[in-house]
Amino acid sequence: MDIIRSKVYVRADERGRIVRCEGGYTTPPDLSGWTEIDEGVGDHFNLAQSQYFPDGLYTNDGIPRYKLVDGATVDRTPEELEADRAPLRAAEARRKRDKLLAETDWTQTLDAPVTNESKIALRAYRQELRDLPQKEGWPASVAWPEIPKIIKGVPDGT
Repeated sequence: MDIIRSKVYVRADERGRIVRCEGGYTTPPDLSGWTEIDEGVGDHFNLAQSQYFPDGLYTNDGIPRYKLVDGATVDRTPEELEADRAPLRAAEARRKRDKLLAETDWTQTLDAPVTNESKIALRAYRQELRDLPQKEGWPASVAWPEIPKIIKGVPDGT
């Protein structure tokens, strides 16, 4: 009985982060741009896409765990992982900020049923939200402004 050995291949992005792993049953027909990293017998090699890296190719938040260095897989450092997370945090914070702005858009119309004092306080709150990305420590350690109390009233057209 012949033992069939399967090869494991990885593909790295322009920064050397491993973004795909294939082997055995899922070996790509065109191996251009792929690097062979291992060979062996069993599911670890045949099902490399899901079995080769025990903790998975990506972290729970979608960051590649490994990099390719001189043809070998290497764990990325905590600093490298954190550098990839920073833009994700900034995008999430911007979504939160944009949602808070959208929730108060209605208060800035001429006929909004709020008092002038509320409208002025909300205008300042909205400006604070817009200024957040320029603040030191964005997005990790900025203080989010609190929404002022909205007092219903008859608009006076200002």
